[in-house]
Amino acid sequence: MKAIHLISAAAVAACLVFTACSDYVGKESTHPLYAKAMTAKNAKSYREAADSLEEFIAICPKSPKAHYDIAMIYKENLENYPAAIYHLMKYLDLSGETLSKEDQAAIREYILSCERWMFENYRVRNDIKLADDVPQADPARLAAIKAENAAFRKKLMEYIANEKVILAQNAELRKRLEMPASAGSATTSTSTRQTTQPASGSASSSAAATTTRSNTVPTSTTGTPGTTVTDSSGTRYYYVGKGEGLLVIAQKMYGKAAMWKLIQEANNLPENAKLQIGQRLVIPPAPQQ
Repeated sequence: MKAIHLISAAAVAACLVFTACSDYVGKESTHPLYAKAMTAKNAKSYREAADSLEEFIAICPKSPKAHYDIAMIYKENLENYPAAIYHLMKYLDLSGETLSKEDQAAIREYILSCERWMFENYRVRNDIKLADDVPQADPARLAAIKAENAAFRKKLMEYIANEKVILAQNAELRKRLEMPASAGSATTSTSTRQTTQPASGSASSSAAATTTRSNTVPTSTTGTPGTTVTDSSGTRYYYVGKGEGLLVIAQKMYGKAAMWKLIQEANNLPENAKLQIGQRLVIPPAPQQ
């Protein structure tokens, strides 16, 4: 008897496997699982309908109709948007060109609608604020921030300009360091002759000589490096010292290296001017603050 029962069970299982492997595409309503799903849907038992359709799709995964029906249940009734998107995409893949362009566009719009609702649910659940939800900043505060940014940009441009000048001066210094020793000796000799003081005379005559040197301008455009003179009209001049550039000279003359452009413009110098030791420069008055 047991053997007969075992044979019967095996036969039933074989029938079920054969039925499970059958292709129900185009005749889905003839399958009991599909019919059960539609009955549950009509009774508004959407969870039961979705479960039955999932079982049917496991048996017949190539049924476009089953994918579309379960996608609509997930979208319209269960609000399971990721599952709805998956089955709508499967529906498009399986339907191929049998769908018109209008129907394909409608399915893609369904997919976009699911994505929007999925994001909205995520946003609400995680309390994410959108741009429209955020209070607008105070206009006065925005104007102040804009002014601060403009001032910062201006300062940054000044730093960049100063950096260019410093780089040019460094290049000039390297060039001078690489000059032959004889050229340096000649320059030193000239400077020594120009700074030599008379050996004779009282302290008062020495002071007078110093005053004369500080307040008169020789006809030559070169002089003792590092010295300042003023002519009878009140124009001030400076003789470039060793290793000095416009930034260094501006710092000495005005106390601000950033005022180097005043010297550059007063002497018609190019932006990356290479100054010579002892070169005479006009030092214009600092602008009134």
